[in-house]
Amino acid sequence: MTVGKAAFPVVVSTAQPLIKMNTIPASVAGLWSRGASAFRLFALCFSSLFLLVAFGSSQLHALAFTGAMGFGANATGGTGGTVYTVTNLSDNGTGSFRDAVSAGNRIVQFNVHGYIKLLSAVSCSSNLTILGNTSPGTGIGIEGAEVSFSKHSNIICRYMRFRQGTLGDSGQSAVNIGGGSDMIFDHCSLEFGQWDSFDAVTCSNVTVQNCIIADPINQQFGAHVEGSNFTFIDNLWVSCHNRQPLAKDSDQYIQNVIYNYELGYTVANTGGIFSHDIVNNYFITGPATTTPSDCFFQMNIGQSCYSAGNLLDSNNDGSLNGSSVAPTGVTVLTSPWASTTNSLTTMTAAQAYTYVLSNAGDLPYDQLDQLVISQVQKLGHGTTGTGAGTDGPGTGLYTSQTQTGLSNGGYGTIP
Repeated sequence: MTVGKAAFPVVVSTAQPLIKMNTIPASVAGLWSRGASAFRLFALCFSSLFLLVAFGSSQLHALAFTGAMGFGANATGGTGGTVYTVTNLSDNGTGSFRDAVSAGNRIVQFNVHGYIKLLSAVSCSSNLTILGNTSPGTGIGIEGAEVSFSKHSNIICRYMRFRQGTLGDSGQSAVNIGGGSDMIFDHCSLEFGQWDSFDAVTCSNVTVQNCIIADPINQQFGAHVEGSNFTFIDNLWVSCHNRQPLAKDSDQYIQNVIYNYELGYTVANTGGIFSHDIVNNYFITGPATTTPSDCFFQMNIGQSCYSAGNLLDSNNDGSLNGSSVAPTGVTVLTSPWASTTNSLTTMTAAQAYTYVLSNAGDLPYDQLDQLVISQVQKLGHGTTGTGAGTDGPGTGLYTSQTQTGLSNGGYGTIP
């Protein structure tokens, strides 16, 4: 099922917040306005107390948007703030992306499309909602430098392309949220990160869902995560040397597809003691994979893992035919550590493969994401090259965006 931007109509207004407040039914709320009896008030209080005890207070908060999942699902973003419209593709100045995210309590929308070439890193503020799907055409891409949400909170970021590449500082990442909290990234495409594609050290309550994390360069790392309460769900990880993610955290890792890895889901031996729910993920080897069992790497007895429904396809025969796999050398949990894991698990690993390849990343797909998807679909049976359906350069791990063979210096175009 292909989901386009039109499937998510956006209404931005300071008078009508993006978040739909649907936590209390109208029939219950109406008791107050009609002069409820003491009995009814008692019943309402009792039922509210029951919900708090049974489901936790976070379940009563409004979602960031319909379909938000995991630990970052209650991020408030710029709700109730002002709308800032990006009107040009310039690096800076009035109407630029840099100016739009320089102050908090904003809902950032776009009336332009194409690449924004950054000449230096952008530092974002707290309390932001960034909606790339308001852009006409096929959307917005950020190239050339890091976008940082470091030490900030309450971020909702949807339908954006973050593609750092060799134009930027090699000591930075495509997206950096170090020291941040309460964030959700949905339908974003992260490619060509130099340090990591996604750097998240000392963070909490973060969700990355429906995203593509592919083709990191320099270190060739996918995501560096340290902290607590992360959710990675329904994401596509492609051609990373390692860190898919590096999980120095307690997390949920659900229904991800990981292709052409050298080292997959990783826990550093000195990272500490954490809990991991690893459910219904599909690991698929490619030309860069020398040891298929390294789909789980540096796991150790200090890590408590609930693992179920994970598959590994390791024969590179062009057909999807994986078999069961689970991390070894860990403390095995018989049930998830996170109370929401079972409710978030809605697909088998095989179903997740079909869903993720048509739904992850910014939609509709541009040239670069089309190339990435076509490489995954070869299931390890492609040839070295730059065109659709090839394996990319050598083992399929990139050192520069120029190796894609696409226009615009390898970034491709966003028409």
